[in-house]
Amino acid sequence: MLDETLDLLIDEVAKLVPDVVLGAIFLVTGLLTAMLGVATLLGVATVGWSPRLGGVLTAVGALLVVGVVVWWYR
Repeated sequence: MLDETLDLLIDEVAKLVPDVVLGAIFLVTGLLTAMLGVATLLGVATVGWSPRLGGVLTAVGALLVVGVVVWWYR
């Protein structure tokens, strides 16, 4: 019951928001995540995070950016 309700809600939100807007949101999020990851990896961001977390943030950001570019290309 809850699964069907969430599925219906997500479908309706996806119909209301254009693909370009969702792509732009994911692209900006990916760029910001990758920039924060690279800064953490290089030690520029002195927030006490480990370089491993910087690597993970960089990878996630790069995947978001590449995913949006591939999605828009198709």
